[in-house]
Amino acid sequence: MNILGIRCSNKDFSYAVMRGTKKAPKIVALETLVYPKNYTRSRSLLWFTLEVEQWIKKYNVQSVVMKRFEGRSRGGSFEDRVEYEAAVYLACARCGLTTACKKVRSTIAKDLGLKGRAHYLATLNTSVIPAFSNYTDKEQEAILCAWSDLK
Repeated sequence: MNILGIRCSNKDFSYAVMRGTKKAPKIVALETLVYPKNYTRSRSLLWFTLEVEQWIKKYNVQSVVMKRFEGRSRGGSFEDRVEYEAAVYLACARCGLTTACKKVRSTIAKDLGLKGRAHYLATLNTSVIPAFSNYTDKEQEAILCAWSDLK
């Protein structure tokens, strides 16, 4: 079972495709990409939707988990990120996936067997994922999203 974890921001995004189990996770694909700079907003959202569809098909993804926005919920950055998150839902629907959800850090921690508080993620044993600490914060969040949905 392949799980796609996504962490959107207003300028770029990270995604991780994982398989295996919570005790033995394996990264299949991991990347951070910048949204096209010379595209209109609508064209950029379409581009992102098609990218997500491509990963779902290429990696035979069964479930998609996004890191939900946790911060100031107004302004341009928030709106941009939420629009990109909505594009993920559209891509999932177009590919026939009904299992797409957003998680906050406390839910990710709980789903990884820790207490349901965000700060418990600092106690997570990430040694089962080689070089986890070398990844960017956004890549780590994409990994944690996918990992939290493994069985």
